[in-house]
Amino acid sequence: MDNTKIEFNEVDYIVPAETFSIDYSYLSKQGLPFTKEFIIRALYIAPLSKLELATFFGFNARELSVALEEPINKGEITYLEDGKLSLTALAKGYFATLDAKPMIEKPQTRNSSVTFELVGFNKVSNQHGSWNSALRLDVNHEIQSLSEQHAMKMFKKHFQRLVEAGDLGKINTHDGALPSLYTVDNVTRKKTISHRVKRKFEIDFDSRVIPFYVDKLYENDEAISNAILQATDNHRLEHNLDEIKLAWDAFQDMSVSRFVKQNAIDFRGMIAEMGSGFTNKPYELLIGPLYGNRALSKVEQILKQLKPTKQQIKPRRLMWIGANTRYWGLSEGFTKTMDSLRNYQSNSKGSNYKLTLFLPTDDHLKTKDQIAKEWKQKIPNLESCEGIRNGLFDGNVEVLLLDNEFAAVCYHMAMPDISPIHVPMGYITRDKSLIKRVSDIVEDFLYGSVAHGKPNLIGSL
Repeated sequence: MDNTKIEFNEVDYIVPAETFSIDYSYLSKQGLPFTKEFIIRALYIAPLSKLELATFFGFNARELSVALEEPINKGEITYLEDGKLSLTALAKGYFATLDAKPMIEKPQTRNSSVTFELVGFNKVSNQHGSWNSALRLDVNHEIQSLSEQHAMKMFKKHFQRLVEAGDLGKINTHDGALPSLYTVDNVTRKKTISHRVKRKFEIDFDSRVIPFYVDKLYENDEAISNAILQATDNHRLEHNLDEIKLAWDAFQDMSVSRFVKQNAIDFRGMIAEMGSGFTNKPYELLIGPLYGNRALSKVEQILKQLKPTKQQIKPRRLMWIGANTRYWGLSEGFTKTMDSLRNYQSNSKGSNYKLTLFLPTDDHLKTKDQIAKEWKQKIPNLESCEGIRNGLFDGNVEVLLLDNEFAAVCYHMAMPDISPIHVPMGYITRDKSLIKRVSDIVEDFLYGSVAHGKPNLIGSL
């Protein structure tokens, strides 16, 4: 039990990557032509005169001269002082053992497309991924401008590993032996794509965040790790428990608040209650954002049981109030949840609900078009999205609410002494009185205003 790791948040990081077209040559061992092979085999055993060699193979003088011309010109066969023919050291090197088949290394030209990310220049998949729902890592602009040179260097350094992993396609070699790189003739940048690194934030019962290791994923893991550290651990959060306590008071919360102290969270107590199976409480505890796996599975269980309303009846509203934190929504889990909620909106029997995602902004001077443009860079699809100012309780609270069916509340707690990113915790309930309480607070916020002429609800994005 003491080794338990609790996943409490998830953040994806985007590393810009470039795909390069690389022209190169490699040395591959190949067998010799039939006649040449057996001449060299015979001379490998012992030097022979021209007469002995012609008699052995049944050649006449002209045939023997033609057969010997190419290996003599290549320096593979030479004449001894007594006039006999003998193998040179070059040709003797074709034999690994006395009874082995003679093999030569011959350059083979080839072109491959290889993708390197631009932080540590690790080889990554060249499949184009999304640039959305992730925190983009900074790239050294000087390194990026010289990316073709860095790509050549890494290609040379890790050529045989790329071959072993099949990243260069099928390369035929004798007996499965690895080829050796001969030359790199040209490296050309083709396109820039995104590479996604996923991080699950985990914590133990002593409120210690588990370090994130990428050593098994990348050759140059230090550069990736340092970039992720700079993007998270070095961005210090401001403590927000005072704002969270205002939300607890408004919701009359007796769920999460019982487990949170000023500088500590009783994860042991939370996990014990969550794992007890049955409690007499009108809610279930949640750890993680509302797009986390645990919350999504709970929500989907409810959505699958919904009975569609008839087409002429106004559909129920499923409202998702986003949190206004640096890390909210920066995960493919967010995109997965949005897709799931959209898919459950209706079926052949009718409409289940109408989804609206409320996206917060903290700058009251921005126009709706500016807000939409900023969110478009983070979220690929703004369908059914509306803008709101700040968010619930200064953006520290996330809510998913379906009229008369369920409410899920998540408090995004900034506790820098515990975690470099927010610790989201909350509950989901089907209790009518709790749903009503959450609904009233959401309605008051959406139709309220931060100041005269500045309503909280900005409108459709």
